[in-house]
Amino acid sequence: MSDLWEKYGLTISVIIMIIGAFVTLMGNDALSFPAFEYRASDAGLVPAEPYGDIAEQASRCLWQSRALDLTIQAFVITAAVICCLALIKPSEVEA
Repeated sequence: MSDLWEKYGLTISVIIMIIGAFVTLMGNDALSFPAFEYRASDAGLVPAEPYGDIAEQASRCLWQSRALDLTIQAFVITAAVICCLALIKPSEVEA
């Protein structure tokens, strides 16, 4: 199995990805979900009356605690770099 995978693995993987992309594109047309169209009705999803100042409060919360936001962003970027380095690490050969 290992020899076959080394010989044909890349070809099989590419074929599976092409088939997956084709099925995804065909399934999107079959469902006719309006992903890239404007909403048809004018009805509001969330009533604006009881939530008059919620946008102002959310904005104030985000802008007043920028240190928390930047700390989380730094953690996510550091984790992404560590994961990328782990992917390109040379594999160990068993003796």
